Amino acid sequence: MPDADLVKAPPSLPEPVARRGLDEFQWRTLKNTLYPGATSESILLVIDYCRARRLDPMKRPVHIVPMEVRIAGTDRTEWRDVPMTSISEARITAFRTGLYLGHSAPDFGPIIDVKGVKAPEWVSMTFYRQHPRLAHDKLEFPVRTWFREVVATNREGRPNARWSRAPTQMLLKCCEAAGLREAFPDEIGGERIEEEMEGQRAIDARVVEAPSDAPALVMPPEFEEWLTDLEAVADSGLDAFASAWANAQPEQRAYLMATDPEGYDRLKAKASAVSVANEDQP
Repeated sequence: MPDADLVKAPPSLPEPVARRGLDEFQWRTLKNTLYPGATSESILLVIDYCRARRLDPMKRPVHIVPMEVRIAGTDRTEWRDVPMTSISEARITAFRTGLYLGHSAPDFGPIIDVKGVKAPEWVSMTFYRQHPRLAHDKLEFPVRTWFREVVATNREGRPNARWSRAPTQMLLKCCEAAGLREAFPDEIGGERIEEEMEGQRAIDARVVEAPSDAPALVMPPEFEEWLTDLEAVADSGLDAFASAWANAQPEQRAYLMATDPEGYDRLKAKASAVSVANEDQP
């Protein structure tokens, strides 16, 4: 039997975390990997939301987005973490109905230049849903989304970092979200996804356009160099990637997760694939 004095007691978790039945490893993953830089209160809101909607929080169906919110009973505002649903939750909700029949291939408008970013002027898709009562009838919901109407901009009026890096991908997500809302209004309601809410603020439960002088996320010093190094580390496998991520500056991790969470997912998947390939080698 090991000496009782040498056996380390498991670290104590905050009472609200323990009450929700999370263990140390789940909480550490949520805090350090999935939602780095977010407050514990915000992460617990995500957990509660996911449980109410029967979603797996480890698959990040909900993002945490900094937004400007009015302080109750005052005319002052402050920036807070606000849980926002992702496009994956809208997809999950639609598929769970058993009535979703997919959508058409996207049709893109001409390429335009928006403050130095080249992107399709619009994208159109048609969404299909089986009629809830007439099994052989297919309902069609055509949707067109315009780039200039949904693009998130920074303080200079230019597309922000995320929209500059992947303008077509972001436009497609906004179009898909609009189409799923139209095809499944009862199941999804008017819930807007995180990509649609960038550059906006929530005030007294209403959503309005952010003023031109609203504070923007500031890229940390040497962020681009760090991101380049992180991409190189991903080629060394998951352990090296996890170590580099854990040792990064908190503001660097928070900025990447706020502006390009798909970029993080891509790098982690790349590192995982390298580790699997190395394990398969004799």
